[in-house]
Amino acid sequence: MKKFLQLLRKNVRTVVGVLSGTSVDAVDVVIVKIRGMNTSTKLEVMDFESYPINFKLRDYIIKCSSNKGSNVEKITKLNFILGSLFADSVKKIISRNNLTTKNIDLIGSHGQTIYHFPFDKKLFGYNSKSTLQIGDPAVIANKTGITTIGDFRIADIAAGGYGAPLVSYLDYILFNHKNKNRTFVNIGGIANVTYLKRSGKQNEVIAFDTGSGNMLIDSMMNKLFNKKFDKGGAAASKGKVNDGLFKYLCGRDKFYKKDYPKTTGREYYGHDFVNDIIASSKMMKKEDIISTLTMFIAYAIHYNLKNFLIDELIISGGGAKNYSLINFLKKYFKGIEVKVINENGINEDNKEAVLFAVLANELINGSKTNITSVTGSHTNVFLGKICLA
Repeated sequence: MKKFLQLLRKNVRTVVGVLSGTSVDAVDVVIVKIRGMNTSTKLEVMDFESYPINFKLRDYIIKCSSNKGSNVEKITKLNFILGSLFADSVKKIISRNNLTTKNIDLIGSHGQTIYHFPFDKKLFGYNSKSTLQIGDPAVIANKTGITTIGDFRIADIAAGGYGAPLVSYLDYILFNHKNKNRTFVNIGGIANVTYLKRSGKQNEVIAFDTGSGNMLIDSMMNKLFNKKFDKGGAAASKGKVNDGLFKYLCGRDKFYKKDYPKTTGREYYGHDFVNDIIASSKMMKKEDIISTLTMFIAYAIHYNLKNFLIDELIISGGGAKNYSLINFLKKYFKGIEVKVINENGINEDNKEAVLFAVLANELINGSKTNITSVTGSHTNVFLGKICLA
């Protein structure tokens, strides 16, 4: 406990943020030096790396995220395997910076979401709303010797919330603007938005998932081209939007039309959704399918934001590198500045990893970091579980 008490007293901490996102393509790791807390937070991004996940392991994780492909034994084993994978990734970035684990104060790990069930349904008389992220933080702590904080979503769900999105807290404390209404769009596997009205307060932030981000494009690229993703939006740029398929997607996808707060994941945009797209796009040119999906994702984002007063639209996540997707967004948000994030050392690649470093640091500082207006929880709560090394 002496080591932990020393950690509590520090004014500046060196923190590692680590996660594997919905796309399950890589382990993202960042080293951040953090001073202060809440809106007084100051940070310096020291290094970031994205370590690719073995394709066979990626496929195994995705299968374990579905009801048909998983069982208790597989998920239990994977919980420890991913904990070791995250720990190895942390060690790699520490080593390449000529540091040792003793130079790192804290790790914040999101883990890998296996299943997210944000619905108020009774089971044996209890509410079964729930979520599961694996890659246990206790494994990471013991493999690295560094105090690790994980399981950031559970407390919010216990308080009646959806447990997501979480990135809105980072947006609020770092990017709130006195004179501009700013909207941050993070396009990972799932697309989510954060709306910050000028000079707004923490529980006035609006944020929610708009629907699929890269997930559907990645799945179709795998099915049609045997590729992990549409690099730069190249396939989409060679195709044309198919009106029939676009209309089908607008009818098939019920989520993007829902009112916020709301959250979703692979449990909705998984195998069944992809197979329905395939069945509805037979005889179509492959590039046309990708182009139509790309435009639909931009359309769903715009559909959810069309009634907001927006001065800036700021993009992050893997989707920021899909130039076809960015061009569709610019068409939908005509007259609004659309740009890729590059502020405070945070860019489209490292933002989510920075988030979990900051959330870990905030818990050590005693901050409650969920946002009730975003998740729908009935109170602000402490996010994360502390695993001592």
